[in-house]
Amino acid sequence: MEKDSASANLQLSRPREVRASLGKWLRLARQRLEWTLPMLASRSGVPVSTLSRLEREGQGGIDTLLRVFQALGVLDDVHGLLQDQLRRASIPVDLDELDTQAKPRQRIRPPKP
Repeated sequence: MEKDSASANLQLSRPREVRASLGKWLRLARQRLEWTLPMLASRSGVPVSTLSRLEREGQGGIDTLLRVFQALGVLDDVHGLLQDQLRRASIPVDLDELDTQAKPRQRIRPPKP
């Protein structure tokens, strides 16, 4: 079975849209807890200015985002989502791949001269 690379790469969302949604979601999660930005900054160790930019623009580093997720109590949810994606990624696309996945790959080193 030949993989259709065009359909596999079709993405309807754009990074800026995802960043905007992430920022809105973070703000709502913080507000639902009735926390101010300084309160979240204190709990996460992330400066208020960075949190503000993260909520407004969805801009921030992965470590910053993970610290905010942990402070908001959603890190386990995000981790679960990633674990589901890892499981889905390990499912073979084609039944022919089952044979190759069943055999462990061995590292073959060239002989030393």
